[in-house]
Amino acid sequence: MKKASVIGAGAWGTSLAQVLAQAGFDVLMWAKEEEVVDSINEENQNSIFLKDFSLHKNIRCTDVIDEAVNFGEIIVNAVPTQFIRSSWSMVSEDLLGSNKIVINASKGIEEKTLKLVSMIFEDLFPGIVDDNFAVISGPSFAEEVTKNHPTSVSIAAVNEELAKNLSGRLHLRHFRLYSTSDITGVQLGGALKNVMAIAAGAIDGMGLGFNTRAAMITRGLSEIARLGLEMGACGMTFSGLSGMGDLVLTCTGNLSRNRQVGYRLGKGESVDAILSGMKQVAEGVATSSSGYMLSKMYEVDMPITTAVYSGIFQKGTAKEELSVILDRELKHDGI
Repeated sequence: MKKASVIGAGAWGTSLAQVLAQAGFDVLMWAKEEEVVDSINEENQNSIFLKDFSLHKNIRCTDVIDEAVNFGEIIVNAVPTQFIRSSWSMVSEDLLGSNKIVINASKGIEEKTLKLVSMIFEDLFPGIVDDNFAVISGPSFAEEVTKNHPTSVSIAAVNEELAKNLSGRLHLRHFRLYSTSDITGVQLGGALKNVMAIAAGAIDGMGLGFNTRAAMITRGLSEIARLGLEMGACGMTFSGLSGMGDLVLTCTGNLSRNRQVGYRLGKGESVDAILSGMKQVAEGVATSSSGYMLSKMYEVDMPITTAVYSGIFQKGTAKEELSVILDRELKHDGI
């Protein structure tokens, strides 16, 4: 049987393990939490991060990361972005030979270095990105993927033939992958949409209605695309699944953790109180800082990203940040 590994056993990693098993792979997951390992191996479910879903019989779990990496020919990274470097630094470099493919499924930008996930992996395993690395991103809530609801995502690799090959190998009737070589654009869209989801949640928390939210989504996409173009991405990528598709889902869907963070900020709760009660990571919090810093580095105007960053890290209120945006001078419509 074909073998695959999933590094990271949160809701998203678990749902992707289910996809791989349904595609005919024997799957070994890695989790650092002992209770997650025991739940998957003994109860056939992830009772911590994805309750009430029975997992495929071909899924097992270990707490030894080298064992998981050594197991699979395809290795999916689902470790939250801010913990990728520390987690993968534990992996023996010789385990990632030329016959193994790493697919990143995490969405974010490393906070201190401002690096995309592909850049983190290139730091840790020089040469991997050109031939043995891909990323997936798109509108895909973990719970709905696990329920076999039809889902479509982008898969990107520097070598587009690799992306096409993987899209075929992982294809299911309810899980479709569209290939591209724009690895930068796909990662930026997936990362920065979480920042916009916080803004959308804050708008809903303040009770400002659908007009305001629709305008924010549209202008949010424009600023994501502006930064993407400066960083070498293809503009059309942001009209696709990893751009507009993922943005609309996370800004409007109640299953979005980032939107929930924003909603509670809009209701007046403090960010510290919100985050202290969350089991899983809301990537948009750290990414708002990274996105803000990148906007300064590339001299790109990103007012919504700036507002989210200010609200979280400089303790501005949602109403104060909205006022700053509404007082801006008028701009030309479009990117």
